[in-house]
Amino acid sequence: MEDWEDAAFSSRHMHNRVGRNSGKGGGRSQRGGFFDVRKTFGSFTCKCVAWEKTLTTGEVQASGNSPVLELFRLTGNGQGIAGRLSLPGMLQASVILAASRKSLQTIVDNLEAQSDESGHGGDGAPSLDEHNGMEKDCDVIDALGATDTRPEDRFATFEKNSFRSPKFWLQWCGMPTEIPQMGGEGRSAPVETGSGYIVFSGNDCRKFDGTISCTSLDWDNVAIRGHKIASRSASDMPILWSSNNSAL
Repeated sequence: MEDWEDAAFSSRHMHNRVGRNSGKGGGRSQRGGFFDVRKTFGSFTCKCVAWEKTLTTGEVQASGNSPVLELFRLTGNGQGIAGRLSLPGMLQASVILAASRKSLQTIVDNLEAQSDESGHGGDGAPSLDEHNGMEKDCDVIDALGATDTRPEDRFATFEKNSFRSPKFWLQWCGMPTEIPQMGGEGRSAPVETGSGYIVFSGNDCRKFDGTISCTSLDWDNVAIRGHKIASRSASDMPILWSSNNSAL
C-alpha cells in the first residue's frame, strides 16, 4: 500500500461533531459542506479500464449496459453502507462500504455469525488482510435492511475517515464471470469475495476514485471511477450476501 493510502486511512473522526471546529472552514471540505452519509446514497455510473479492455478483446460480451454502483442505505449496525456493483458481463456483486477495516470486519463477522446460527455452517469471515479473491460461502444479508428505532442517531454517529475527502474500505460478495479460454464461452465462477476502497472527491459525494480486486478475473487493485447520476433517499431494496444456492 502506498504511503498516501496509509495516511488516508489512519485519521478518523465523527463526521457530525460540528461543534469541534478546527482550522479554517470549521471542518468543512472544499466541496459539499459537512459530510452527511446520506449523500452517498444513489446511482453512480462507473468507468473501469480493466473491464473495458476485456470487452475490447472480445473475451466477454456485455449486455450493453454500463458499469453501475448503487448505494442504498446503512447496514443494520449503522457502521456501513450497503449496495450493489454491476460490471456487465464480468461481475454482479453486493457491496459493503465502511470507514475502517475494523468496522468492515465487524459487519462481515456479524453476517457470518448469522450464517452459523441459521445452520448454513461456514468457517468464519476472512481476515481483511487475506480476503482478496478468497472463495467462500456467504449468506443472505437480513441485517442490511434492519430497522432502527432511532435512524437519525445512526446517521449522526456514522464514522468516516477524514483525509481531505471521505474514504471507505469496500468488500464485495458475488459471482464473477470467468474469462473464457481459447475462444470458449465464459461461465459463472463460484461465489467469491473481494476488496477495494472508494475515495469521494468531496463531502457532496458526487464523484469517486477507487480500486477493486478479484482473483478469478486476475484483478489486483484495478482502478475504478464513478460519478453520481441520481441521488436517492435510504431504500429498502433487497440485498443478498449470497451463498452458492442464493440468487444475488
